[in-house]
Amino acid sequence: MNNKKKILRAAVIVVVAAFLTPLCALAYIDPGTGSYVIQLLIAAFIGISFSIKIFWKKIVRLFSKKSRPDEPKPDDKPVA
Repeated sequence: MNNKKKILRAAVIVVVAAFLTPLCALAYIDPGTGSYVIQLLIAAFIGISFSIKIFWKKIVRLFSKKSRPDEPKPDDKPVA
């Protein structure tokens, strides 16, 4: 039932977007716009890569099931 609502919502959005889109835009996109879009994509890729690099240890620790080295394991016996 929930999938039908999602499909209906997507169909309504597509139909509304089709009616709101003009048939003839009469617009001009100069060559500088294409290079600007490429620059934005490269900057986004580098920014996301740098963020992952900074937080990599935290991401690995989040998904890791191993205990931290400073924490004793449950099966370790205390040294007397």
